[in-house]
Amino acid sequence: MDIVIVSFHSRDLVLACLDSLDAGAAGVSTTRTVVDNHSGDGIVAAVQARGDGARALDMGRNAGFGTANNRGIALGSGRYVLVLNPDTVVPAGTVATLVDFADAHPEAGVVAPRLVNADGSPQLTARAFPTAAAGLFGRRALLTRLFPGNPWSTRFLLERGRPADDQQPFTPDWVSGAAMLVPRAVVDTVGGFDESFFLFWEDADWCRRIHDAGFQVWAVPSATIVHDEGGTREHGWTPLTIRLFHAGAYRYWTKHHAAHPAHPMRLVAALLLAGRGSLLAARTLLPRHPSDLLGHRPLDRQEPVRA
Repeated sequence: MDIVIVSFHSRDLVLACLDSLDAGAAGVSTTRTVVDNHSGDGIVAAVQARGDGARALDMGRNAGFGTANNRGIALGSGRYVLVLNPDTVVPAGTVATLVDFADAHPEAGVVAPRLVNADGSPQLTARAFPTAAAGLFGRRALLTRLFPGNPWSTRFLLERGRPADDQQPFTPDWVSGAAMLVPRAVVDTVGGFDESFFLFWEDADWCRRIHDAGFQVWAVPSATIVHDEGGTREHGWTPLTIRLFHAGAYRYWTKHHAAHPAHPMRLVAALLLAGRGSLLAARTLLPRHPSDLLGHRPLDRQEPVRA
């Protein structure tokens, strides 16, 4: 198996992820490749200094998530590819569980673990293919937070309707690219990530292409990976990442739902996504505290006032 981790200014996270693989991938023969998007944080030298056979290369530029993953995938020759985010920690035996399931299910084009937060709560990343309603009832949407039991969110977030202790595998439409096991034969048939997605939505697109080629996407809850979601971007959103997210959503929508350049829904999607993205980007520029408007923050209540 070839494990590929794409890095961008996430040196410490990458090293922790690699450390976890000693137990997480126990019993499975692996190659481990870190592909760095030209972070300049010393990750390539740090990986090479480990002396455990892991290899690292620098893309020479920030080539994007999909392009860097494809470079790492192309370097390997294992029966399976496991794409991992750097902000993941792999518990003991997890990789073997995924491989065993894939071996027993030759129709599987993707096998994914349950992604959980540090407290064990599920991240709800096994989903139905995105529709326009997903923009209103997605994982982080306001309506989902206000009305968590609504049927539209449950229809999209497939784990929401399942008991927390349910360990039975199931077939969502797509899973997060933070952890995906894909047989190399499927990569050879379908291709790797679509490199026109710079960041975000390339996982949904890959799962859709794999599904359309006649393979199944499986989620295996008995395998769990701890995902510090957003750790590679310090758990925040910037105007740039918001723009990339919505550009990816537009790319996905037009590719799979409005392929013709003259399709009227292209303009509708562009306007709606641009409006949503602009509102979210504007929120990131607002002061976090009203006093910031005056150019200062209030003194911490624990700090004594000095004359």
